[in-house]
Amino acid sequence: MSVQRVPVLIVGGAYTGLTTAVSLAARGVRPLLVERRPTVSTLPKAWGLNTRSQELLNTLPGVARRIRDAIAGTQWPRMSNGVSLADPQRRFLDPPSEPDPRELSAVPPLAWISQAQVEEILRVSAEEAGAELRPGTEMVTLTQDAEKATATLREVATGRVYTVEADYVVAADGHTSGIRELLGIPVEGSGVIGHMYIITFEADLTRYVKKGAVEVIGMPGSGSSFILDGSERHTLWVDYFPERGEGPADFTEDRCVERIRRAIGDPEIDVTFVNARFFPINHKLAERFREGRVFLAGDSAHACPPNGGQGGNLAVQDAYDLSWRLALVLTGQAGTGLLDTYETERRPVIDITLRREVELAKISEGRVPASYNPADPDAPVPMPKEYLGFRYRSCAVRAEAGDDALQEDPWHPTGRPGGRAPHVHLTDGSREFSTHDLFGRGFVLLAGYEAYEWVAAAEKVARVLGVSLTAHRLGDRFTDRDGLWCGRYGVGPAGASLIRPDAVVAWRGKGAADDPEAQLTEALTAILAR
Repeated sequence: MSVQRVPVLIVGGAYTGLTTAVSLAARGVRPLLVERRPTVSTLPKAWGLNTRSQELLNTLPGVARRIRDAIAGTQWPRMSNGVSLADPQRRFLDPPSEPDPRELSAVPPLAWISQAQVEEILRVSAEEAGAELRPGTEMVTLTQDAEKATATLREVATGRVYTVEADYVVAADGHTSGIRELLGIPVEGSGVIGHMYIITFEADLTRYVKKGAVEVIGMPGSGSSFILDGSERHTLWVDYFPERGEGPADFTEDRCVERIRRAIGDPEIDVTFVNARFFPINHKLAERFREGRVFLAGDSAHACPPNGGQGGNLAVQDAYDLSWRLALVLTGQAGTGLLDTYETERRPVIDITLRREVELAKISEGRVPASYNPADPDAPVPMPKEYLGFRYRSCAVRAEAGDDALQEDPWHPTGRPGGRAPHVHLTDGSREFSTHDLFGRGFVLLAGYEAYEWVAAAEKVARVLGVSLTAHRLGDRFTDRDGLWCGRYGVGPAGASLIRPDAVVAWRGKGAADDPEAQLTEALTAILAR
């Protein structure tokens, strides 16, 4: 029997697996994705893509347009607390207006879109890009050696078993990851720290909220919260305590409908029950994200409470950060040592988010903080400093002396290597766009108005090293609309900044150099583990 060989086998078809699939395929690496479920879920499991996730997904073919269409006309989600949905005295917890998060990026501060919608967008885009998706297929066994990983796969419907060999495997199989268990990778953290039931239903709520309302509504003291995502399908999140004797019998259809009506504050409202499902609240962080040819990403590598909505965002970002590295290695542009930097960079940044999400869960009921001052800078809520002000440290970053911080203020970016490349408005005379519109496929060298030597050097280095590297000099095809580029990137008019495919500053030359070709060659050779 012939054995199929693929460059990357992805196990799991949710946020992590699908993002990995489309990102690899867009970079010329055709992966195989297997998912035990026959279709993507239509249940709105999670909501909201933060700025970082949107910027990354926007670089993938077809994804940006589809997300833009999906969120067209949606509003900024409002958060409130009250006795019920019908409570006329509901208190809205509006975020502070200063500093303005819209200054940080060309994308919205938050794209209010459900996980089910995003996964369908990613599925369609992955198939268009050339990824092979096999729903209704599960992994049975996995072994590896110095040359390959070998997986036994089974078609759930037919029972047919066959073998696939892969250069690398991405474990995107969730917080109960069987692959993580198989590899014997321990997890840190507090484990299961709570439980919820998610009740999905349909009802006409226009008596209490505007049609298409996007709101997160808590009912302090009830252990419940609503999420209204603008669609006809709504969810009620309910705290659940099996340690007190509660069980599935407390969430039968009749009891769920009764609870929904009580939370709405209308005992007569017509409600259509759709689904009720258990949701464990986890705090887990894998001790390592790699074992040989197998990588953990998303919930298989870490899990956090859902209160701040960052679990899905971490999954998208993991998948993107791993896939560009795999693509460079598999296309011969980088050495295998580049793959080690995935865990080195991501794990410390993820740990910060997980710890903050745990603190947020302590003051929340359902999905909503029961006590929270939105003007308090110390409140444990998702902040741009966390997901835009992160700082990576690894061999894939040419860090500068004395630079060991893991975060910086994104409203006052330094342009230091390891941080997200700052957003700056550019214009070509006919349209305006962001520096981030230049990033995503390969490396990019952004050079100042006087940096002719850096551009010439980059073009030669790209040819010699066989690396995808595009150089842009301000003043050639576009200009810095507001004169902010030098300040935000921390370089002079004759300087340059080298940006990785994940829009992270890898290295910078603050001014002119005696031998720019040698400096760029040294930097890229180190970054790519050549």
